[in-house]
Amino acid sequence: MGNEKASGTDEPLVLYSIADGVATITLNRPARLNPISHGAGSMQRAIVDCLIAADEDDAVGCVVITGAGRSFSSGGDVSSGKPPETGLDWYWFLTEEDVDNEKIRELRKPVIGAINGICYGAAMMMVAHFDMLIASSDARFGLIETRFGGTGAEALNYLIGPQWAKFMALTGELLTAAKAKEIGLVLEVVPPESLLAKAQDLGRRIAAMPRNTMIMNRRLINSGMNVSGWKAQKEAGIAFNAVTNSCFSEHRAWNGERFSDLMKKDWNTYKEVRDAPFKKSWFDSAS
Repeated sequence: MGNEKASGTDEPLVLYSIADGVATITLNRPARLNPISHGAGSMQRAIVDCLIAADEDDAVGCVVITGAGRSFSSGGDVSSGKPPETGLDWYWFLTEEDVDNEKIRELRKPVIGAINGICYGAAMMMVAHFDMLIASSDARFGLIETRFGGTGAEALNYLIGPQWAKFMALTGELLTAAKAKEIGLVLEVVPPESLLAKAQDLGRRIAAMPRNTMIMNRRLINSGMNVSGWKAQKEAGIAFNAVTNSCFSEHRAWNGERFSDLMKKDWNTYKEVRDAPFKKSWFDSAS
């Protein structure tokens, strides 16, 4: 269960512990800001393995997921292998990713995200399937992949509504923890040193509820999301994303350079070009 190891190290990709009815899963690649790999032996699969174990354990009433070190997750692990090439390849890759994320909602036990530091891209899509999010005051949320031709805002409709989902997807703007709370993305913002304890305290309160009632109330709310189009929206998102991602070689930065060419250069050069128009937050710009 969750025994997958990071490449070149004996460290497990995730850590798993149980205390007072709450299982805590910790993404455990802090030196690289906990990027989420996919497929066999990946961090995503390790997370799912731990979630299934928690769901089957009668001693567990709630799950908390957080990140080791200074960040929750930087998003998808771009170093974990050659990316898909064709639209069909992308479709099946994204479908597999979504199947893993959807398993979070299919659990009987609620999942709370304790979000520290950055939460970008694939991590945003994963936490959109959590039941509640608590953020540290230094947390930042964003669909930063949209700055270089990526997509993936479909699940956010149900958390923050279409207007804010569009804002995040069409600008790549990063949201502070305070702004995330203002728009309903997170439940509460706390100091970094209090984050895990606050999330685990909420987990203990949930675990103390009548178990079957808690499970059925959660399923009732999730069923309402399904009826209102949750799964249809995500299926459409997978198809749109597959088409867009398969055209990556045609995507160009604001200065006309192809992103596929920029990515062949060193990381700092690529990042500088990608982020140049966005160094100042829109929220801080003059009206």
